[in-house]
Amino acid sequence: MTKRLCFIAMLTAACLIGSPAGAGEPIAETPDQRDARLAWWREARFGLFLHWGPVSLEGTEIGWSRAGERRGYPYGPGKEVPVEIYDNLYKKFNPTYYNPEEWVALTRAAGMKYVVLTARHHDGFSMFDTQVSKYKITSPESPYRRDIVKALAEACHKAGMHLGSYYSQPDWHHLDAFTPGRHDRCKAYLRAQLTELLSHYGKVDYLFFDGLSPDHPANAYGGSALNELARQLQPQIILNDRNGSPSDFDTPEQTIGGFRIDRPWETCMTLGDQWAYKVTIHGG
Repeated sequence: MTKRLCFIAMLTAACLIGSPAGAGEPIAETPDQRDARLAWWREARFGLFLHWGPVSLEGTEIGWSRAGERRGYPYGPGKEVPVEIYDNLYKKFNPTYYNPEEWVALTRAAGMKYVVLTARHHDGFSMFDTQVSKYKITSPESPYRRDIVKALAEACHKAGMHLGSYYSQPDWHHLDAFTPGRHDRCKAYLRAQLTELLSHYGKVDYLFFDGLSPDHPANAYGGSALNELARQLQPQIILNDRNGSPSDFDTPEQTIGGFRIDRPWETCMTLGDQWAYKVTIHGG
C-alpha cells in the first residue's frame, strides 16, 4: 500500500561574527583560505535541517523513542517504541511521495540556502545505500529500496542548493558499539560509512556530527580521525563541534546563540517541541 510519509524540519540560523576556529586538529590553510571556505555559510544564515526516517510511522521522537533494555530511555508516558517494533519499522517505510526536487524548491522559496538531511541518526538506520550495514533504506526488506540521500543530493546539485548531511557517531543498533573489546570494529564501521557519504554523492558542503557526551564522549568514536578523513574526501567541507574538537562552528540547541566575536555559531531550532514528526500539534 502506498502511504504518505510525514517528516519534521528543523530550522538553523547562522549568526557569524568573527572567524577563528578555536583549538583542535590543525587545518593546512591560511586565514584567507578559511574565510573563503566559510564564506557561503556566513552569508546563508538560514537553512533547513530534516530529521526523517522509519519512526515517522509512529509519530515519536527519532532515535530517542527507541526504548528497551539497551537504552532504557523512556521519552514520556506512551512515547516509547519497543526495540523489536522500532527496528522493524523500515519494513513498512515506503515514502513514495518523496519528491526531493519539490522539497528543494520549497526550501529555496522560503529563503533557505542549504539543506541538511539525516543520513543516519542514533537509531542506526541508514537513509543511504551503505555497504557495511543491512539496516538501511535500500535493504531487500525495505519496500522503498531507493537511496534517499542520493536523490536529495542530485536535487540540491541541480538547483545549486548547498548540501549537508547529519551523521551520528553513536549507533544504538550496532552491537560492536556495546560489546567490550569490539569498539575498534565500530570505529572502522564509522569510517566506512563516512567514506561512503563523502565519496558517492558529489560535493558535500556541510557535515553535522552528533556524538553524545558526557555519557558517550564524542572523541571516544575517533573524532579527530573522522574529521581528518572528512577533510581529505571533501577539502571544502564545513564541520561542526560535536566530534571531539571545536572545528568550524558551535551548535547551540533550542536556544539562540549569544553575541560572539571569537567563534561562529549555528542555532539548531525545531519547528515543534521534539526532534521528529509529531502526529498532533499544540492543543490538538
